Amino acid sequence: MSLNRAQQMALAQYAANGDVNALRLGLADIAEKGDVEKRGTWAYFAHKFVVWIVANMPTATPFSVWSLTGNIKLPFASFSTAPIVTCPGAGACAEWCYSFKGWRYPGAFLRQIQNTLLLSTSYDNSRIVAEKTLALPPNIACRLYVDGDFSSWGEIAFWMALIKKRPDLKVYGYSKSWRELLEYDTLGGLWPSNYCLNLSNGSNCESLRDDVAQLPIVRGDFLAVDIDKRLAGKYGSKAYKTAVRAAAAAAGISRPFVCPGLCGACTPKGHLCGRKAATGVNVVIGVH
Repeated sequence: MSLNRAQQMALAQYAANGDVNALRLGLADIAEKGDVEKRGTWAYFAHKFVVWIVANMPTATPFSVWSLTGNIKLPFASFSTAPIVTCPGAGACAEWCYSFKGWRYPGAFLRQIQNTLLLSTSYDNSRIVAEKTLALPPNIACRLYVDGDFSSWGEIAFWMALIKKRPDLKVYGYSKSWRELLEYDTLGGLWPSNYCLNLSNGSNCESLRDDVAQLPIVRGDFLAVDIDKRLAGKYGSKAYKTAVRAAAAAAGISRPFVCPGLCGACTPKGHLCGRKAATGVNVVIGVH
């Protein structure tokens, strides 16, 4: 069996609302319609999730809170929640959100749902996220919110405090939760020096970009530009780079750095989006 987008969004909303009972019932229904013994299936993972909920969500989570394995495109530790339902700043980006591509994989989707639930319910559950974060291996690069975003200024406070406790980590990310970031800053929130933020486009509050850009954590812009769909994802081709630069110039973006698609090897000194030394450099990528 498989889930359609409406079913997945319903589960994501239950998690974001902290509605544990509704989420349990939805997952139980998925488990009952399949073979819970068949590894890798929706029924298998849904059953695993239900067992954890029934056990009152112990520290031993059904899915890893942080993904430590990485991949060729993103060779870093990464944390995600469910997109859209945790994205108060989502605007046009909701129409082409890349995160949905991963929802065809049950384990990836349900990890996002698990993390969304952990951050939305109670202090005891967010403590699990805190413990897993503080236990990360030393001196590694981490991407915070590959999928999802800061859902509130309180969640920003939660993460900034954790990152400050692990000064050895190099944490970076992208966000459109600009109202929440500014609210946290206005309330006197402290920014750790080892967190680097990129401002992506597609926000519903674009007028705040210049204000957010003044925050000490901000490296610069990371902007998706429209190009010929036939070139989408062809990062290494000359035609792709030419098209991205042309689209950037048309949008008034001067001297852009074209994202090569492979985050771990984009510059000889490491990935540009996580380097404070690259502050002010506009990074552009073709919509893919």
